[in-house]
Amino acid sequence: MKSWLRICSVVAFFVLPTVAKGQLLGNHPCENEEVSPNLTIAKPVKLTGALFDQTGEPIQYNETIIQVRNPWKNKVLFSAVLDPQGRFDLGTVPAGKYRLVAFRKEGKKVSRLPLFDQPKPVFCSSEQECKLEIVLAIHATDQPFEFCAPK
Repeated sequence: MKSWLRICSVVAFFVLPTVAKGQLLGNHPCENEEVSPNLTIAKPVKLTGALFDQTGEPIQYNETIIQVRNPWKNKVLFSAVLDPQGRFDLGTVPAGKYRLVAFRKEGKKVSRLPLFDQPKPVFCSSEQECKLEIVLAIHATDQPFEFCAPK
């Protein structure tokens, strides 16, 4: 847990001053953000797994949620709250291409996981269960879409 705090402290030291200077003024980046599928399911499968940071610690804020969405309509198809070990169970997901999205919820407000990228593309070809071990990368620099709603 100490390594997680060190990473956050270092990233916050470099990222927060650039955001505070108003670097995000101008065209709103949320409107132009393009997302693409990052989850391919070959056959209907029970989709479970866990989310970790790069140090191996589970991703967990007050309420961390992972969703499977239609990438073209941004419609939520499956959703699960992560347990304290970062694990999730999304149930049976049919074959197709989807957008796997992780975010946090505080009260009624939802936001992206601070300083983390969304999951990298994954492919499930299992017959019965697909168990994902997802490691979320920390941004190398501030991103213009950091404060947009999760997509």
